[in-house]
Amino acid sequence: MDGLHAAVEMTYAPSAILNLFNNALQVAQAKKLIRLKGIFVPGKGSNYNGFFYDCIRDESSDAQLTLLVPALMRPELSPGKTISFWGYITKRVVNNGGRIEVQVVVSELLEQVQNKYSEKDFEALELQKKKAALGYRDVTSFIKTAITEEKPPVIRVLIGNSAIIDSDIKHQLRESLGYYKITFHRINLSSEPDIIRAVQQHSIDTDILVLSRGGGENLEIFNRINIAAACLSLKCYLVTAIGHKEDITLLQQVADKSFIVPAAFGQYLNELYNETIEQQQHSKARLVASVTAQLKANYEKQVENLNEKLKQLEELKVRSTQELSEGFAMKEALLKKEMDILRQGFQEQVRLAEGAKQQQLDQLSARLAKTEAEKYRYWLLIVAALVAGMVVSWVMGR
Repeated sequence: MDGLHAAVEMTYAPSAILNLFNNALQVAQAKKLIRLKGIFVPGKGSNYNGFFYDCIRDESSDAQLTLLVPALMRPELSPGKTISFWGYITKRVVNNGGRIEVQVVVSELLEQVQNKYSEKDFEALELQKKKAALGYRDVTSFIKTAITEEKPPVIRVLIGNSAIIDSDIKHQLRESLGYYKITFHRINLSSEPDIIRAVQQHSIDTDILVLSRGGGENLEIFNRINIAAACLSLKCYLVTAIGHKEDITLLQQVADKSFIVPAAFGQYLNELYNETIEQQQHSKARLVASVTAQLKANYEKQVENLNEKLKQLEELKVRSTQELSEGFAMKEALLKKEMDILRQGFQEQVRLAEGAKQQQLDQLSARLAKTEAEKYRYWLLIVAALVAGMVVSWVMGR
């Protein structure tokens, strides 16, 4: 716990952390004079305690260090020249930036020569590094995919005002000319503003933009930083077909694909079209064979499944027939039993009904007999009355 409290109580300031690392950074070269070489890049030109704070940069990259030049030696140095000198390494802690700067102090100037790389060379190098970071897009794969999907790519070719290379490209296209949506646009290839304007204008709604020029000298225009920078920001594919084998321009180095001569570009498109069509035909043949084999296998499997289902249905039919027969026999017996019960009930009801009817007949017969007897007595009384009347009449007549 005491160690934990001690660790908690130990609080560092940012400057203390910087000093810790500053003291930890120790190299053998910092303890002696060393020989250095690089391009001199002047700073603001202000004198700080007898020193000018300039920079020294690599000849082949953008790496640089702060260079402390004594005031007496400063007038001897020329901007952009390569200098060799004796000096020593120092470090400076930048508190407000949280960093440690490595500095070089000039002790003795040994040599100063014209730098073999100009500022434009470094700018060109930066553009190439930027293109490498962005990546070189695969023009070939894009065109092959477009051919396979039957979506002809839109290609716009920028050529000189008086150029005849469009006929060379068309001639090399041969039978594939009718497939590509290719158009030619004449511009002033000697004017940097015209080239930049044409590149920006014709890159809209375009799949592939081509800058093409025939053979000859005066290719320096294609080394212009501004032209390469404008082409670097294009969304479409960039292709160059500049007729010069020995001299590779900056524009060619930042293009997605380059050709030595314009005719080579036309030949490339034609060969790519034929190759893709041939591959597509082979692929279709392989696909048909594969699909046929797959369909056959599926058909055989389906037939096998159907046979199995038919077998199961036959077995089910046999079982169902047997079960139905047994069921029908049971139902028939039950129906017969129910019919016997119904018949017996009906017979009993008939018997009871006949008995009731006989009883009613007997009652009616008795009533009829009684009525006949009463009728007989009635007629006897009438006859007796008539006889009595006749007797009385006879007696009185006498």
